[in-house]
Amino acid sequence: MKKILALCDGERDYVYHLADYLQRKDTFPFAVYSFTDTVQLKKFMDNNEVELLLVGENVYEEDMEELPKRHMVVLNESGNEVGSQVENINKYQASEHIIKAVMDSYTGGNDRLPKRLATGNRMKMIGCYTPVGRSLQTTFALSMGQILAKKHKTLYLNFESYSGFGYLLEQEYTVDITDALYYFNCEREKLAYKLEGIVQPLNGMDYIPPAMSYQELAGIGGEQWIQLFQEIEKISEYEYLILDLSEHVQGLFDILRECRCVFTIQKEDEMAEAKMRQYETLLQSMEYGDIAGKTRKWKLPVFRRIPSGMAQLDRGEMAACVRQIIDEEIYGS
Repeated sequence: MKKILALCDGERDYVYHLADYLQRKDTFPFAVYSFTDTVQLKKFMDNNEVELLLVGENVYEEDMEELPKRHMVVLNESGNEVGSQVENINKYQASEHIIKAVMDSYTGGNDRLPKRLATGNRMKMIGCYTPVGRSLQTTFALSMGQILAKKHKTLYLNFESYSGFGYLLEQEYTVDITDALYYFNCEREKLAYKLEGIVQPLNGMDYIPPAMSYQELAGIGGEQWIQLFQEIEKISEYEYLILDLSEHVQGLFDILRECRCVFTIQKEDEMAEAKMRQYETLLQSMEYGDIAGKTRKWKLPVFRRIPSGMAQLDRGEMAACVRQIIDEEIYGS
């Protein structure tokens, strides 16, 4: 039932790798058909309705602009744009950047976007929150996300004030969670397509880059976050959503209430225990006592070594501990 994206380029290896990348993205909203010569492409288009045509400059022909399709993009390699009414994007860039550029072009040029079909899967929201600082919460959440991603389509969202993701992963993000919020609020019909250019991969797991400044999210309430999560469930195939939460999130308790379960990391020192007691007392006094009922509190052992890279948290002592927790508290519940 997906719309068709036809990819044609004279470089066989390039076509193979780009098509493979697109087809491996479960949330990609198009069925991908790839070609290395225009004869086969045109035969295919005679019998199939193509929504989006992605064609390399090395096989571009002017009459392609007259082929029956809704949108066309040229993969440019010379630096000199071709075609009079067709958008050119740089062919030699990272695949995720190509997707973003193609989807930006597509959503900007289409007045009527095809609707994504709901998958029927119920996305399970897993909350990670503790009032105790330096508790390995983010390491725990990332490990859980990467382990779940081995079997399930998993999305991770980080709500720390200073996540440091860009520096830890040595990436410069041009889009982040604020872009997802913009499209959700202002151009919701485009969110399914824009999400492909916003989501980033990390060891099999997907994540949306956190906001550079937590102050950008200060006006976003709990209900709005919950509605965004529900929309992601509708337009994607994610089975698990891992929320790495902090008290800077407006409506924190409302979000925790929506989670299937909440993991809270404890520490054994007196200060940590006092903070935990205050947090639990606050939940009861504000009539959020049901959150305590779905909270699973864990005191992590002292690990001799934790993997240094963020993309290696599905292995080692921490991962073994998290696997046990997943088996007992997620699969077992």
